[in-house]
Amino acid sequence: MMSTGRKTLRWGVLGATSYIGTHLMPAISQTAGCELVAVASRPERFSRAAEVGRIHGATAHPDYGSLIDDPRIDVVYIALPNSDHVDWTVRALEKGKHVLVEKPMAMVEEGCVRIEEAARKSSRTVMEAFMYRFHPQQRRAAELLRAGVIGELRVVRACFAFAIEEGSGNIRLEPSLGGGATWDVGCYAVDVPLLFFGRAPRQVNAHFSCRPGAEVETSAVATMDFGDGRRAVLDYSIDYGPRAWYELQGTRGTITVRNAWAMAEENGEITVLTADGVREETISAANHYRLQVASFAQAVRGDGPPHVTLADSRRTARVGAALVRSAAAGGAGVSLDDETAVR
Repeated sequence: MMSTGRKTLRWGVLGATSYIGTHLMPAISQTAGCELVAVASRPERFSRAAEVGRIHGATAHPDYGSLIDDPRIDVVYIALPNSDHVDWTVRALEKGKHVLVEKPMAMVEEGCVRIEEAARKSSRTVMEAFMYRFHPQQRRAAELLRAGVIGELRVVRACFAFAIEEGSGNIRLEPSLGGGATWDVGCYAVDVPLLFFGRAPRQVNAHFSCRPGAEVETSAVATMDFGDGRRAVLDYSIDYGPRAWYELQGTRGTITVRNAWAMAEENGEITVLTADGVREETISAANHYRLQVASFAQAVRGDGPPHVTLADSRRTARVGAALVRSAAAGGAGVSLDDETAVR
């Protein structure tokens, strides 16, 4: 990908939410060589964007289009409802911007293909924002696995959940905006086994639950078959929590990451259990949002590929869509075309 010639990357953010204002915008401002220069909202929420912009020293745009037209901006962070990710990512790429887009990049693989083509034509870099991947505890878990501490990986268990109150008006409960547990916390649960097995499963089975009155799934339990006796067991929810936990079960032991969402002030905690006993490891606190921004900035400058590749994102979208199809069929198995490992 073509890198920007500027020393400082100037960022704009589509979506002036309180969460993004609390975590992502400061991460941009605190990362060397990056500057937050603009935020944008829908026209009816411009006053909110103006307030967020004032807090962070950024210009407020009254609509998304005017931000991606802003010639000052090199990189756009897209924090819009899931249903808007593909179209606005493509539009930003076509305007010559690099794009870091909230997960899910797309809810069907074809959306990722559209984005990949737009990135190729514009010679710009695009990456899906899986912030949890950037915490050093994930790197440590991978190191332990590669070192053979627990033997051959056989089962991945992952639980990602947090509770959304009934009647909150949260967009995650709105079907027209791509709501539902699968395309929110479910993306993380799905990503863990794909990351550590390095490929898509051969088959998935999923069972969804909906709280009374909900129009989207609010909890799910799923299994994935990766072949050769390798499987994943997932549960994710916006009915209960908070929990962000995963376990790597090997032939000789387990690696447990107890808080995969560890925030900037929280240490990472890993437990290794083998026949030799239990070992606890503490991973120093780190701001995974800032690490994500720094990593993407390196990719934009041409200092290596994005940490989350477009192949990763296509795989996640394909598996997520397969889970939806399985649940609609009462938990029946949905097969995915075999693919070779990329790691």
